[in-house]
Amino acid sequence: MGRELGELKQGKSTVAEYTQWFNELIRYSSDANEVLCERTKMNKYRYGLRGDIAHAVSLQHITDFGDLIQKAYSAE
Repeated sequence: MGRELGELKQGKSTVAEYTQWFNELIRYSSDANEVLCERTKMNKYRYGLRGDIAHAVSLQHITDFGDLIQKAYSAE
């Protein structure tokens, strides 16, 4: 999972599509025993966002992974 998740980028897809792919990679990881802590999951998600969206969310206070996703939707 680490490699696939680390290589996942939003690119031209929507935040919704990127979020779906991200969550599927976590859910169907080849290493099912690896559980990402909230902060690590948030960092990996933010790293894969398009630059403009990643920048917009980095300027905001984020409380948890769900909050990060909502703010990414708002920034799109």
